[in-house]
Amino acid sequence: MAADPDEDIVFLLTQTAVLLYSLEEKGVIEQIPLVGSYTHIAFLGNDRLALSDDDPSQMSIIHYDRIYDIDITGRAFVGPADAKATIVVFSDYQCPYCARLERYIEQVMASFPDEVKLVVKHFPLTGHPFSRKGAMAALAAGKQGKFWEFHRQLLENHDDLNEQKALDVAGKLGLDMDRFAKDRKSAESRLLIEKDLENGRAIGVTGTPTAFINGKQIRNQELGKLPELIFRELADGNNGKDKDK
Repeated sequence: MAADPDEDIVFLLTQTAVLLYSLEEKGVIEQIPLVGSYTHIAFLGNDRLALSDDDPSQMSIIHYDRIYDIDITGRAFVGPADAKATIVVFSDYQCPYCARLERYIEQVMASFPDEVKLVVKHFPLTGHPFSRKGAMAALAAGKQGKFWEFHRQLLENHDDLNEQKALDVAGKLGLDMDRFAKDRKSAESRLLIEKDLENGRAIGVTGTPTAFINGKQIRNQELGKLPELIFRELADGNNGKDKDK
């Protein structure tokens, strides 16, 4: 048995598989089939496990991918609805790293127009005073079919984001300003943001941007390998466990 203290996950070594037991959910959430027999297991960090056996002497390092439940119902997306690879980004409109990742993902998606779907989940951080208001404004723009245009403009102005900037963007996009003002107070949008925050916290999101592909978290050091990760998902033919119902 081994444990990942940061994720509250216990790894149970059996004859045929490694079982991932969640202390929070009080049950087995995933299992990794094994080829060969091992008697010892150790957690190495960075989603890696060391398996070993004394007789005969052998050791293997395996990488595991935990698939998280991410609710994308009703969230804005670009790309095919039935895409084989779904990228979900928990984002904050005053986060410079979110703006940088957005530009990079757009470039990558241009190479996979028929295979990849991009979904935004709102995760406004408490240290960013206009981030939640920005999310409400983006959702209001979405009610007029302009979410993505508004979303990109806010991220491009992440370092100078305020009420006037939001109004300027809405005006440039030709929004009905009276409707925009009303929709910015929408209880439905407020609830959606709260659900995004709850969903993010439940799966360990603590900062932005945090990205997932088919429910598997993309570590910061892996973001530069995003095309490679997409190819892997397409080869696996796995749509992940993102909930879209």
